[in-house]
This record gives sequence, C-alpha cells and structure tokens, in this order.
Amino acid sequence: MKPALRAAKTLLATAALVAATMVGLASGAQASPQVYNPCGWLSLGQVKFSAYGANRVTFATSTDRSSDVVTITGCVRSGSGYAQEWQDWGYSGLNGFAAGSTSEDSYRSPSGSFSMTEALGRSNPGTALAYHTLNPNSRWGGERGATYNQYFEGAGGESDEDLWYYMNQGYYEQAAVINYNRYPDMPTVQGASFAIFFHAGRVPSAGCVSTSLSTVTRLLQTNRPGDRIIMGAVDDVFTPYTSDPFGAITNKYGSTSGTFGPLGNPTSNETGSLAEGGSYQFFNGGAIYWSPGTGPHMIGGGILNAWRSAGAEGGYLGYPTTDEIRGLKDGGAYQLFEGGAIIWSPATGARISNGAIRSAWASTGYENGYLGYPTTDEIRGLTGGGTYQMYQNGAIIWSPATGAHISIGAIRNAWASTGYENGYLGYPTTDEIRGLTGGGTYQMYQNGAIIWSPATGAHISNGAVRNAWLGAGGENGYLGYPTTDEIRGLKDGGTYQMYQGGAIIWSPATGAHVSNGAVRNAWAATGYENGPLGYPTSNEEPVSGGTVQDYQGGFIGWTPQNGAFTVTGAIADSLRANRGMGAPVGPEVKTADGAYQMFTNGAIIWTPATGAHVSTGAIRSVWAGTGYEGGPLGYPTTDEFAANGGWYQTYQGGSIFWSPATGGRVVATDFAAKLTSGALATLGYPTANAVTNLTGGGSSQAFQNGILVASPATGVHPLAGAILKAWTGAGAQDGALGYPTSDPYAGANGSTVQDFEHGSILVATDGTVTLTRQQDAPAAPAPSTAAPATTAAAPTAAAAPVTTEATAAPTGPTPAATPTPTATAPTASPATAAAAAAPAPTADPAATAATTSGR
Repeated sequence: MKPALRAAKTLLATAALVAATMVGLASGAQASPQVYNPCGWLSLGQVKFSAYGANRVTFATSTDRSSDVVTITGCVRSGSGYAQEWQDWGYSGLNGFAAGSTSEDSYRSPSGSFSMTEALGRSNPGTALAYHTLNPNSRWGGERGATYNQYFEGAGGESDEDLWYYMNQGYYEQAAVINYNRYPDMPTVQGASFAIFFHAGRVPSAGCVSTSLSTVTRLLQTNRPGDRIIMGAVDDVFTPYTSDPFGAITNKYGSTSGTFGPLGNPTSNETGSLAEGGSYQFFNGGAIYWSPGTGPHMIGGGILNAWRSAGAEGGYLGYPTTDEIRGLKDGGAYQLFEGGAIIWSPATGARISNGAIRSAWASTGYENGYLGYPTTDEIRGLTGGGTYQMYQNGAIIWSPATGAHISIGAIRNAWASTGYENGYLGYPTTDEIRGLTGGGTYQMYQNGAIIWSPATGAHISNGAVRNAWLGAGGENGYLGYPTTDEIRGLKDGGTYQMYQGGAIIWSPATGAHVSNGAVRNAWAATGYENGPLGYPTSNEEPVSGGTVQDYQGGFIGWTPQNGAFTVTGAIADSLRANRGMGAPVGPEVKTADGAYQMFTNGAIIWTPATGAHVSTGAIRSVWAGTGYEGGPLGYPTTDEFAANGGWYQTYQGGSIFWSPATGGRVVATDFAAKLTSGALATLGYPTANAVTNLTGGGSSQAFQNGILVASPATGVHPLAGAILKAWTGAGAQDGALGYPTSDPYAGANGSTVQDFEHGSILVATDGTVTLTRQQDAPAAPAPSTAAPATTAAAPTAAAAPVTTEATAAPTGPTPAATPTPTATAPTASPATAAAAAAPAPTADPAATAATTSGR
C-alpha cells in the first residue's frame, strides 16, 4: 500500500544493511524465542489462531510485536497434522505487528489467521487463486467507496495504489492478497486498512508481509482458495496448551481473535469425554464448550458460575447454544442453553431462566418488560409441585395444573393476603388481563379471581357470589366493580359482597343473588336477611311494568310510577305461579272476606274459602261485568287455564271462557265441566251466553262448532255437525227425538251414532244420515261420560226401533228469528242459536287488560 511503499523508498538506501542485520532488528528485551517448527505446534493444536482445517497454512511470526523481521514457514496438511514444506524470512509492517487488528498509517501488520483467495502480478505463475495480471490501469482501492480494498482498473484517486508502477519497482512482481478487512474473512470497513499483501521484494512496509520472489511464487503455485496465513508475534500465536487443530474449539477460539479476544490466552488443554461426546477448554476470560449437537460456544464470568452451579453440561440446562450476548438494558447480558438461559445484570447478578416460567417472562418482553430482570433462580417445592421465580417487579408462578402466570402489584398483594397458592384461591390460571372498563384489571385463579380498578382497588371474587356478579355483567354491568371482599358470618351461614352499584348476598339455602336500588332499600326497611322476607332467592327480574325479586318469605316488586312494594303470604304464593301478573302497584289491601293486591296486569284475590287466585285481562273484565265477587259468580276458585287457543277460569258460581275469536262468556258449572272433560276440543269456545227455560227445564249454549244441550232428565251432551243438523231438522228437543241422552259414539262400519230420548241419529262414512224413532219407551240414554265417537261403544236400546228413515242429512227448518241469548230469555229451540251466525268476537284480551277499579 502507498504508506508502505513510501517507507520502502526511504529504506532502499539501507536495504543491504537491513538484510545483513535482520536478527538485530527484532526488539529485544521482551522477545521470545522464535518458533521454527510451527507446523508441529499447529499439529498439536498449540496455536491461538485457527487454521480452520486449511490444506496449507503459512506462518509469519516475529519474536515480539515491535519486531518487523519474521520467520515464514509453509505447512501442508499431512494425516492428522501438518508437515513443513519450506521456510524463509522476510518483513512485516515497519512497526511490527498490531495486537489484533490494525489501521491505516499504523505501519503494523494485523495479527491473526487470514485466508488468501486472490493474487496479482506480472504474469500468472500457475496459481489456483483468482489472478489479476497487472497493466497500466491496475489499481488497488484506497479511496473510500465501492472499490475500497478491492482490485479495479481505472485512473484511480490519490489514495488508490498504482499496482503497475510498484510492480515495475520490483515489489508486486508477484503477490497474494491477504483477506484482512475484506470478504470472505470479514466485512470491509471503510478506512480501517487496505492492500495487505504477501508479496515479493523483501522490504518493511506499512502492513504487508514481504519475502523473496521465489517463496511468493512457490506459495502461489501450491496454495488453493481458502488456504491461510497465520501471522503475529510468537507469544500471540503459540500456546503451551493443546487442542484439536482441526476441532471446533480451536476454530471458535480463532474466530474470537484468539489471544486478543475476550477469552485471552488458554489456561488448559482441550478436554473431552463430556456428556454427549462434548469437550471444553479454559482460558483467562472463560471457557469454550462444545458438543456435537450445539457446536462451540464461549462462556464466562457470572454466567459460567451460575451454569456450573446448575450442574454445567450435566445439569438441566445442558450445553450452551449461543455465546454470551451483551448490550441488554442496564448493562445486562444473557446466554442461551439447551434447557433455558442465564441472564445477568449488574443489579441482579446471574439467574437461570428456563421452561414455562421463561416463556411467560418472554411474553412480557424479557428484561425490557414490566417485570425487569430475575432476582432469584426458580424456587421449587410449592404445594402441588409448584415453582416460582422472583423478578425486580413481581413474580412468575407455575404449577403442573395451571402453567406459568405472572403475579404483580396490587393484585399480587391481595393474593398474598389469602395465603398465596396455599390459600383458598390456589394458583393463578391467567396473567393479569387489562383493558377493562374504567382502566380495570383482573387475574383468574383456580378458585376465583382478583379484580382491580383505580377507583376500587383490588378485591377477591370467587364462588357463587362471583358467578352472580358475572351474570349481572361483571364490571360492565349495573353493579360495577367490587368495593369489598366477601363479608362472612351472616345469619344461617350467609355472606355478602359490596359493589359500586349494590351488593350480592349468598346463603347455603338460597344461593347468590343481586340486591340493589329501590328493591334493596325496601328489603333493608324489613331488616335485610334478618327480617320477615329472609334472603333473596332470585335476582331482580323484569316483569310487565317493572321488576320483581323473590325472597324466602315473599317478593319485592317495583314500578317506575309506584315504587317498591312487598308481597307476602298466600298472595305471594299465587304470584310465584303467575309471574305474568307483573309487578305490584300497591300494598296488600285487607277486605271483610280476605285480601287482594293490585299488579300491573290485574289482581290477586284471596279468601280462606277459595285461596288466592289471579284475575286479569279479558276474563277479569267479564267478571267485572257480573259484579266481581258480589255477582253470581262469586270469588275465583282457580287461576286461568290455557286450552285450545283460549283461556278459562272457574268461580264459585260458574266459569268464564275466552278466546280471541269469540271473546269472553259466562258458562254454567255443568256446561263448564263438560267442556273441560273433553268437549272443548270439538266444540270450541262459546259464541253466546246460555239459553235457559227450555222444555222440561232444559238449557243450551252455542259454541264455535256446535252446542251443549242439557235437561234435568238427560244431563249435558254436545251436538255438532250432521247430527246437530238432523236433530234441528227433526224439531230439536221439542221434536220426535227429544233431548240427547249420550255423546256421539262410534257405530258399526265406521259410522257415528248419538242417542236421544226417543231414538237415535246415525251418520255413515259416506255422509248418509239415518234417524231412527222408537214407538214406545225411549232408548236408555248413554252415560254422559261416554268416550269420544272414535272410541265409544254403542249403547243398547231399551226397545227395538219400529221405523227407520235413511235419508241425506236434513237441512232442518230455517228459524223465523234468532232469539237474543240472555240468561233469562227462553227459546223454543236451541238449534236456532246453533244455526245462527257465530257472534262477533270480543276485543283481544290485551285491549281489555287494563286494571279496573274493582278488585
């Protein structure tokens, strides 16, 4: 390089003197004896820089760093070692060797092991290296940029070296390029150094190694790309400790800059026979451990000590898989192993990190996360086989059942107050889960959770109380965050927990239920769980017009218009079965006969004789039209029943039946009994009120699909379809047949038969209708409880019929007028009512469900 050649020019006049006194040029007082058999040292692995298994290795060594006179020896690989091929002498940089790397204008050659892959000179002597035949445009890059420390052809700049010129001066007649500060050995650093050659024209230089032309030519003719040169002072190159010259530890040591690197000089031989076939070598600054599975890695300092305390390669960490990696936060470092890692910082020392706990720590960002560095190793032996590790800002806890989870801050303090993993919460089953409403956080445990918010602090949530809170929406619901832990010791073993918006109360008998707002205030006025209502047995539930909450001793209901009222006793029992009544709109009112209480959808009425029953909607309106309990129906004796698309309710003096199509009608007790025993399914709902005072004290009532007819002598029977039509045509109860004495039943050959006082009517499967009259005694009536037509057997007639008429179903006479169906207006024929058009249906019960002023 140019500095080298300028120095050479000043030394040309004294070159002969230099050659004659070369040994005297070596700096004296601290010099070590020259090594003249470096190939033997290399074979024993006693070289601090690796040859990386190269086929040929050239040594250029001086007795000390300040000496520029070097012994140059060529070694060739032979069997498991190296043999010497030749030896010569020459010069290094004018100021000798650098302790490792060198730089421009230092006039020192770099120390180390370098490959040679290119060559240059006047003509190719037959080298396998990439060869540049020099010409007037040949340059070596010294200018900063793309050509720095590279061969190129062109005019060049001031710092670029004119190779053609110096070749003609005898220096670069032949030269091999030493790959210092260039690929493939290392990245090129602009300005670090350039043009380090092994060249002819033996002369001190700015950093090259020079020797005789014949030696350079021989090297070019024998070397292959990847062969190396090892250069430096004897003490920097050789060591009395042995290692495998072709082994991974030697190569690793060389890659760390050997004696100039962090490991310094070897302090032991390479030792093998470790677990899994591994080996190691110690140095001033640590050690190198190698195994077939992990390769060679440096380890030292506190990390080495921590690893050895864990059993080194025979422990659970196994072999290192990386070198120590420095530059962490606050001056920290770490190293990875087969079974984990060791992390070190000045503040916390070296700590082992492995397994699930390490993975959990990784999820926080390692030492850069909120936990910081570990401050202990793992501490084992907890209940259930658990383990934990402390960090600067918290802990990670692991168990076989729950895995590894982070524990920090106020939530950790609350957990600690329960006894950690030995308390009733057990181990954490999640990390903290942040981002809740109001900036809240929670963490799950085996038997509950801890919830924290800035406004309420950290509180424990578990068991049935927790489930009830979650059912109310957790912190996002109307209760908000807990403001206390559970408070135990209530009556009958009860417990409660307070929240921002109320409370949850639990007892063994009733479970956990929410208590809040106006209903809670009303309960408080009764003495809470110690009062007559006892514990709540449900949450406050929405009902028509408001809300209702169940208690052991009743209910509390609330509406926006009327506030909260309690419901107790028999009325409360009825409400339990009839939640559609809605919320109470007033207190219980006592009467002479009993009591009643109004609700948003009606009333519940109670007497000792009838019990408590609901009264609501359209049926209540019909009852009101009769005069409530003061009318002929009296008090209700049942609740409403749903049947066949409508509803009915019984009273002391009858029943009320209602459907959307027909509205509500009062039905006498005997007719109601018939309907509810099966006739309702075929007849449908009443379309008119009953007609009374018929012949022989009879009565009838029209329904959607027929009629009911009754007399004191024959009982109540339904008539419908072709039989009703034929009977009406025969004069109904005033005709030849008289009143029906049976319900329809199945006859022969699939026919349908119904008996009457003076005969019967049969309808065949083809629709043919046959009327049979009796001359004398009428047939014995079939029981009114006969089975439906599809299953009942035909009753036996008292006397054989004497006349039979087989005709198509008669249409019957058209009535002159349809009587008004009232309770007292008699009619000549019930068929008139049956044949009349169905009455217009009453209003939908929803339209008449408003509470009347009556009870």
